[in-house]
Amino acid sequence: MQRVHRIQNRNTQDRIGYCLDVLDLFLAKAVAAREKDREFCIALLQYGYVNLEAALALVRNMPLDAKAQQRLRATMRRWARSADRPLT
Repeated sequence: MQRVHRIQNRNTQDRIGYCLDVLDLFLAKAVAAREKDREFCIALLQYGYVNLEAALALVRNMPLDAKAQQRLRATMRRWARSADRPLT
Protein backbone atom coordinates (compact mmCIF):
# COMPACT_ATOMS: atom_id res chain seq x y z
CA MET A 1 0.00 0.00 0.00
CA GLN A 2 2.54 2.56 -1.05
CA ARG A 3 0.52 4.45 -3.59
CA VAL A 4 0.65 7.83 -1.88
CA HIS A 5 0.87 10.80 -4.19
CA ARG A 6 2.54 14.02 -3.22
CA ILE A 7 1.53 17.51 -4.21
CA GLN A 8 3.29 20.77 -3.49
CA ASN A 9 2.47 24.04 -5.22
CA ARG A 10 1.12 27.52 -4.71
CA ASN A 11 -2.33 26.11 -3.88
CA THR A 12 -0.86 24.21 -0.93
CA GLN A 13 1.10 27.31 0.11
CA ASP A 14 4.22 25.33 -0.86
CA ARG A 15 3.49 22.79 1.83
CA ILE A 16 3.58 19.12 0.94
CA GLY A 17 0.21 17.40 0.75
CA TYR A 18 -0.14 13.62 0.57
CA CYS A 19 -3.06 12.08 -1.29
CA LEU A 20 -4.10 8.49 -0.69
CA ASP A 21 -4.80 6.25 -3.61
CA VAL A 22 -8.55 5.52 -3.78
CA LEU A 23 -7.91 1.82 -3.10
CA ASP A 24 -5.97 2.62 0.07
CA LEU A 25 -8.75 5.00 1.14
CA PHE A 26 -11.29 2.24 0.54
CA LEU A 27 -9.31 -0.22 2.67
CA ALA A 28 -8.85 2.28 5.51
CA LYS A 29 -12.57 3.01 5.56
CA ALA A 30 -13.44 -0.68 5.26
CA VAL A 31 -11.40 -1.42 8.40
CA ALA A 32 -13.11 1.42 10.28
CA ALA A 33 -16.49 0.07 9.09
CA ARG A 34 -18.59 2.93 10.45
CA GLU A 35 -21.99 3.41 8.80
CA LYS A 36 -20.75 6.40 6.80
CA ASP A 37 -17.69 4.37 5.73
CA ARG A 38 -19.91 1.48 4.61
CA GLU A 39 -22.00 3.78 2.45
CA PHE A 40 -18.90 5.44 1.00
CA CYS A 41 -17.23 2.10 0.22
CA ILE A 42 -20.35 0.70 -1.41
CA ALA A 43 -20.53 3.81 -3.60
CA LEU A 44 -16.86 3.40 -4.61
CA LEU A 45 -17.63 -0.16 -5.67
CA GLN A 46 -20.94 0.76 -7.31
CA TYR A 47 -19.47 3.50 -9.47
CA GLY A 48 -16.39 1.50 -10.42
CA TYR A 49 -13.76 3.50 -8.54
CA VAL A 50 -12.63 0.35 -6.71
CA ASN A 51 -12.22 -3.14 -8.09
CA LEU A 52 -13.20 -5.73 -5.48
CA GLU A 53 -10.57 -8.27 -6.54
CA ALA A 54 -7.79 -5.67 -6.31
CA ALA A 55 -8.97 -4.65 -2.84
CA LEU A 56 -9.24 -8.25 -1.66
CA ALA A 57 -5.70 -8.96 -2.86
CA LEU A 58 -4.30 -6.10 -0.75
CA VAL A 59 -5.89 -7.25 2.49
CA ARG A 60 -3.02 -9.70 3.06
CA ASN A 61 -0.62 -6.73 3.28
CA MET A 62 -2.59 -5.06 6.05
CA PRO A 63 -1.37 -5.25 9.67
CA LEU A 64 -4.31 -7.41 10.78
CA ASP A 65 -4.34 -10.94 12.16
CA ALA A 66 -5.72 -13.73 9.98
CA LYS A 67 -9.17 -13.66 11.58
CA ALA A 68 -9.51 -9.89 11.13
CA GLN A 69 -8.41 -10.20 7.50
CA GLN A 70 -11.02 -12.90 6.96
CA ARG A 71 -13.75 -10.69 8.48
CA LEU A 72 -12.64 -7.74 6.37
CA ARG A 73 -12.79 -9.80 3.16
CA ALA A 74 -16.28 -11.04 4.09
CA THR A 75 -17.42 -7.47 4.75
CA MET A 76 -16.02 -6.25 1.43
CA ARG A 77 -17.74 -9.08 -0.46
CA ARG A 78 -21.03 -8.27 1.25
CA TRP A 79 -20.65 -4.61 0.29
CA ALA A 80 -19.89 -5.59 -3.30
CA ARG A 81 -23.14 -7.56 -3.44
CA SER A 82 -24.95 -4.45 -2.18
CA ALA A 83 -23.21 -2.38 -4.84
CA ASP A 84 -24.60 -4.66 -7.55
CA ARG A 85 -28.14 -3.63 -6.69
CA PRO A 86 -29.71 -0.89 -8.85
CA LEU A 87 -29.35 2.69 -7.71
CA THR A 88 -32.50 4.25 -6.26
